[in-house]
Amino acid sequence: MDWITVLGTVGVIVFQGLSFWFLYWLWKKLRTPKAPRAGAAPLAIKGGVIPVVATFTGLRGLPWVALATNSMNPVLRIESGQLVYRVLRQRQRPFADIREVDVREAYGTFNLIFEFHDARRTFVANVGTAARGAQALSLLPESVPLSGRAREALLPAGAKSGA
Repeated sequence: MDWITVLGTVGVIVFQGLSFWFLYWLWKKLRTPKAPRAGAAPLAIKGGVIPVVATFTGLRGLPWVALATNSMNPVLRIESGQLVYRVLRQRQRPFADIREVDVREAYGTFNLIFEFHDARRTFVANVGTAARGAQALSLLPESVPLSGRAREALLPAGAKSGA
């Protein structure tokens, strides 16, 4: 028996051990339940901090076009006299600067769209669910104008059009 045979045998045993370890790791990974999406969890809004999935900067009139996005550390906070948000950097805008708040809904997403008087760009926050969107809209003061879709999103589920 020479050293090549011994080295080859050890190599085959190590390779088989790694293969079995990988199959075991894969089996455990596939058996563990997946965590729910951040927007799917029914989190309550505490202190004006609205949990968001992602934030975007868009253009007025083009709600589905994003110029910038943030899904790592998005912020949407409704404070006593202002809106605090972060896409690329954290900003604060008084409620008087808000031209209109609109909503858009698609599969797995519920977006709040904030348009401002002095800017062509919009702030869009994906809050995940319509229930969380309605909670966020209810925190806004009466002086903030809402679009028709946003007012409809505030209504209870049974009172919406067609029901």
